[in-house]
Amino acid sequence: MIEQLALAEVQAFIQEHLSEDPVSLSLKKSPFPKIAMRDLVEQIASRQKAKYKIPSWYAQEGILFPPAISMEQCSSERTARYKASLVRGTRMADLTGGFGVDTYFISQHFEYAVHVESNAYLHELVRHNFRVLGSHIVTLQQQAEKAIDELESQDLIYLDPARRDGNDQKVVFLEHYSPNVVEMLPQLMNRCEQLLLKVSPMLDIKKAVNDLGCVKEVHVVAVHNEVKELLFLMHKNGGDRVNIKAINLRSGLHENEALEFTYEDEEQTDVALGSIGQFLYEPNASILKAGAFKSCAQQFGLLKLHANTHLYTHHSEVKNFPGRVFRVKEEISLNKKQLKKCLPEYKANISVRNYPLSVKDIRKKTGLKDGGNHYIFALTDVEGKRVLLCEKVK
Repeated sequence: MIEQLALAEVQAFIQEHLSEDPVSLSLKKSPFPKIAMRDLVEQIASRQKAKYKIPSWYAQEGILFPPAISMEQCSSERTARYKASLVRGTRMADLTGGFGVDTYFISQHFEYAVHVESNAYLHELVRHNFRVLGSHIVTLQQQAEKAIDELESQDLIYLDPARRDGNDQKVVFLEHYSPNVVEMLPQLMNRCEQLLLKVSPMLDIKKAVNDLGCVKEVHVVAVHNEVKELLFLMHKNGGDRVNIKAINLRSGLHENEALEFTYEDEEQTDVALGSIGQFLYEPNASILKAGAFKSCAQQFGLLKLHANTHLYTHHSEVKNFPGRVFRVKEEISLNKKQLKKCLPEYKANISVRNYPLSVKDIRKKTGLKDGGNHYIFALTDVEGKRVLLCEKVK
């Protein structure tokens, strides 16, 4: 099948129909006797997703793409490049290679690389793509558990375990991942200097650090303020003091937002609380997931509004804050008459922090529509429950 899909006339057909709806296209007959229409549509649909997720591969002629589930599960080019920036050396092995996006970009910082994948079709697909890309990554069709037995010592082993059980249900704990990272850890660390583990953003970071025991760094990776993955970088001599980095990857002219801290410093930091000032600061999602609630205030000289309200304030604008910044216009109530006076279009973006009503409750109570240039924050500060009308500065 891969040889057929790689034919020039088939690739030309895929390119010609890239702008079409895959569902509508699937109702037509395949122009190629040896290729089913569903296989052509699969390539078109996955390539459409790759345009934004893996742009350099999308632009490369001859690349073949996997089924939808593998496209959803694979890393984006943006996060793969970030992972690659964390490590370098001579030899690396990816024991859960999948579609090979992470393997490819990480391998550019190593002289030798091995990609291990148990699925036969995905393995052949990746091998084809690596040839198209001019990469010399060695590809093996094997289970990670078996490959580790035959693997020579590596500078880096990368692992992105499956996070679903035999019934295709999502699992929460590391010991339920496949392969079982906790069980394999001694064997893995015996074969490498560094182990880089990618896991779900839903994982409890502190519990994972405790379970793994040799973590040197944790990277909470968000893209455009949505947390995509957690990375645990382990060393043989790691585990004494874990550095946590919250990173929000942004595009265009915007610089990436980053904040580094340790949980020891977070616990020992005393942060002053205060009522709302002229500016309101909302940390990005990576900081909130990392739990840098006091470190964020301390590093940027901000007051925290309340012990349980992860919003901050200052009398002036603080530059380079890793998150959104708002100017507080006035305190308001959720009375419809007042809202109509201050919101002529009767629409606003609503956020709730440590407040008894949800966004849905507020919209139901007031009838406010979503959107526009006005921002409402319903929150609790040291003086009590408040509703603020704000304008976005950053």
